[in-house]
Amino acid sequence: MELSPERQPYRKPHPDDVWTPVLVAVVNNESDFARARNEHWYRIPVRRAPAQIAAEYLALYQTAAFGVQGQRINCFAPILRYHLTTRGEILPNQPDHPRAQDAYFKLELGEFQELERPIPSVRQRRITFIYTTLQRLLSAADVADLWLRDTARQKLYAAIRERGLAVECWYPVEMGDRPEADLALFGAHGRLALYIDEPSWPDDDVGNGEAYSGPTSGALHLGAFDILRDAEGVLDRLMAEYLIR
Repeated sequence: MELSPERQPYRKPHPDDVWTPVLVAVVNNESDFARARNEHWYRIPVRRAPAQIAAEYLALYQTAAFGVQGQRINCFAPILRYHLTTRGEILPNQPDHPRAQDAYFKLELGEFQELERPIPSVRQRRITFIYTTLQRLLSAADVADLWLRDTARQKLYAAIRERGLAVECWYPVEMGDRPEADLALFGAHGRLALYIDEPSWPDDDVGNGEAYSGPTSGALHLGAFDILRDAEGVLDRLMAEYLIR
């Protein structure tokens, strides 16, 4: 089953692509890396897949198994389309594999491009999948710089300020799992504390966009990727549902 339309096989990065979504995935052996580079596809087991697959580009984090080329991101490629299939259909020469009938996403890729500056994992944060932006991928000095929360907060803050609304960053709160909300938005009906989360995976405790109410004022979890894709739309929803002026 095809899950996305065909895209152009190659699109050179452009400064206007600051919010273009990129999925960073892990590759830990030479054979899978060679398939991605030479056969132009990458597979993800559905049971371990991120909550969102759709992205314009795939970047590969190579583990320590690659020696001097490992523990860093060296290259990325455009995602042309993706399909839902089985491992056996992707790798027909391994029909007896114990996961042959398991469901997989197959991402079809364009030509790989080398990063001008490979991105190392100096801080050694646990890596599974990361959603980031093309701008962040091309400018990051460390894999930890790819996480989206800070960028999403800046974009939503700018959208709020452009509308002339009252907003504060790093607002102290007495509830939730963080001592400070990313943003506090003020309106005629009180304060709304906004917590911005990295795109969530199936085993995360908090999903994107899950709202809850605190003992004295409202609070809301927002997905960083949702904000990066459409900050104005997220703000419209906040105004309509929580801050009717």
